[in-house]
Amino acid sequence: MAAESPVQSLQDEASCAICLEYFKDPVSVHCGHNFCRACITDYWEESDTNFSCPQCRETAQQRNFRPNRELAKMIEIAKRLSLQAAKGSGGERVCEKHQETLKLFCEEDQAQWKNSRSNYRL
Repeated sequence: MAAESPVQSLQDEASCAICLEYFKDPVSVHCGHNFCRACITDYWEESDTNFSCPQCRETAQQRNFRPNRELAKMIEIAKRLSLQAAKGSGGERVCEKHQETLKLFCEEDQAQWKNSRSNYRL
């Protein structure tokens, strides 16, 4: 198995375990794990007591989280590094709005592009 690049490792660490995207308005929960504010709010929406962490399942009696400003700053750096790495590779195209590498997927079943190009879009 090939070693993961430092940029890919940073992208993975800068991603929410719920939505799998870069953190948006990151917050820390009782156990120390981080999530997007909207993701954890939606996840806990059904719970009245014993709020569990989606990552480690540790529970808390109260629905508490705090903003993680340092992580938010790191996310911006990770996005810039990702964009720089994509531009440096030459062949990859980058989304102007999200500053992420464009990926091919099938519009019909949302599967990633493999061999056939029919029904596939950027």
